[in-house]
Amino acid sequence: MPTSSAVTTLIALFAIVSPITAIPVFLTLTAGRTPSERRSVALKTALVSGATLVVAYFLGEAILRLLSIDINAFRIAGALVIGGIGWSMVQGQKVALAASASGAAVVPLAIPLMAGPGAIAATITIRSTEGGAFWINIGVILALTVVSYVLFLAAQPLEKLLGETGLSIVSRIFGLLLISIAVSSAIGAVGELFPALLG
Repeated sequence: MPTSSAVTTLIALFAIVSPITAIPVFLTLTAGRTPSERRSVALKTALVSGATLVVAYFLGEAILRLLSIDINAFRIAGALVIGGIGWSMVQGQKVALAASASGAAVVPLAIPLMAGPGAIAATITIRSTEGGAFWINIGVILALTVVSYVLFLAAQPLEKLLGETGLSIVSRIFGLLLISIAVSSAIGAVGELFPALLG
């Protein structure tokens, strides 16, 4: 795979995984946590999302086929979870953090917010179309993992810069964005499952 193709793949996955969109959710979920706890959540979120994409790259299609799960049904399920998080943010409600930091890092931050159905589907597609360059593709996923971690580390300075009011405004805006992403994903999945509905 040429270098330009690897960069294109990285940009495409970055847009789909969208760690920037996850930052307000990260700040909301880790509000009141110590800096060390936030760093732990940031690291685990990046690692879990990256590991999920690596597993999806090698085994995603086989796992879905084994469990008889249609990728569009998977997309709808992910959309429901993301939409619920977005709705809570728009309403200004405090999204409850899991009992442990590790729980929040896995759900909902890593899955399905970052390594969601769209990212998993894209990873499966990349494997099927560029399988011969799989080590470069894995390198791209690892690079995305590092970038995500760095962005989460920058979340706390961003919070200080925006202040409580600014963060509340940004949180609501990104909540609307999450709802839009969820609705768009659900509509696309329903359209593929029942093409006559949108025909």
